[in-house]
Amino acid sequence: MKFLRAISRVVIGVTFLLSGFVKIIDPVGVGLIIEEYMKVAGLGSWHFIAQTLGVALSGTEMLIGISLLVGIRMKIACRVSLIFISIFTILTLFLAIFNPVTDCGCFGEAIKLTNWQTFYKNIVFLFFAVLLYLQRDNFIPVAPARWEWGFAVTYALLIVSLSLYSYRHLPMIDFMEFKVGTDIKGRLDFISESDSPVFETTLIYSKDGKRYEFSIENLPDSTYKFEDSRTKRVNKGSAHMDFAVSDVNGNYVTDSLLSTKGALFIATVPFIDKLGRRAIQRVNRLYDTLSVRGVELIVLTGSGLSFSDSLSAFSKLSPKLYNTDFKTLLTMNRSNGGVVYLYDATVISKWSTIDIPFENIDDILSEDSELLSAKARITEQLSAEITAFMLLIIISMMRFICRILYIHKPVAKGSRDDERSSIAPDSVIHDI
Repeated sequence: MKFLRAISRVVIGVTFLLSGFVKIIDPVGVGLIIEEYMKVAGLGSWHFIAQTLGVALSGTEMLIGISLLVGIRMKIACRVSLIFISIFTILTLFLAIFNPVTDCGCFGEAIKLTNWQTFYKNIVFLFFAVLLYLQRDNFIPVAPARWEWGFAVTYALLIVSLSLYSYRHLPMIDFMEFKVGTDIKGRLDFISESDSPVFETTLIYSKDGKRYEFSIENLPDSTYKFEDSRTKRVNKGSAHMDFAVSDVNGNYVTDSLLSTKGALFIATVPFIDKLGRRAIQRVNRLYDTLSVRGVELIVLTGSGLSFSDSLSAFSKLSPKLYNTDFKTLLTMNRSNGGVVYLYDATVISKWSTIDIPFENIDDILSEDSELLSAKARITEQLSAEITAFMLLIIISMMRFICRILYIHKPVAKGSRDDERSSIAPDSVIHDI
């Protein structure tokens, strides 16, 4: 039983750690996942609440994984892990039967599973979680209670810091369709001119608590609040990714944009109302910097292009404005006002709003695009791998050091000591 208990601890611990990590480094993405669930439940679109809840759940998952692997606060960790997996099992069964969303988002953008695959996975993990819960009293504390609480708080602060860093900049590693190195034009399934793709954009607004759908040609007045946009191909044929761009008149210009030879910079602005003064200044500064070098910068928004007061911020933007699907923008760049650098329709690099490299523009434009893309991919991969490796090293070393420095001494039954244990003295043997 000791061996099975240790295996269960490692399996559940690593799963929760991995699941929490890939989502906590992409706080915007996990917010979108929670937002999809909220829409299915009829709760509307509350982006801030969805993102906050997503980060809280992901951080809790990660903290549970760390607690199980290190061995701190095991009774609590075992209980919470069983609650999580039980809820996930019920939820994924519902998703598998009714299929309201195609991906549960358990591992963010890193690992995609069908709803049935996710449900079967949770059934297996439920066995290990139940075993841990039943064996929760048989785990030997690795440190005094106050130390364990201190460790838990420290890890929680590290998780929050990691999430805030990823939110201010970009996800540590990009698992999405428009990651660095992606040839957008090559990925899209362009067909002959006689059978050119036909796209349709639907704009979603709300008024008095109700949601309404409009086309680009039929926009509402300023009393309606913009919520979301969706673009889909309505004729035969399918593209491998969603990327349809229209100009201010509603004409699709995807082909012409992707036919641009050389450098093209795209500023992505999914949230109009949150485009602050500094972000506007940064976009305009980059536009001026690129213009004198003969390089084009455009702005992509998912909110339409002439919606009265809702686009007041855009009147202060210098670049040309285009429209695309709201989720396409967040797939291209998680930052509101972030920038994507394309060269011959291939993603070479991307930056968050606060990381736009004004001083290095000449170096970026003069460097070979393939080399720059390779450097960006290597840097991204190394940063994620080093972070994950250091996290595992810290977890392993903390458990090892605690086992050396602390020897648990069971106290008599009924004692009020924080470190009392129900295990007999002759069975005090640490798990693996």
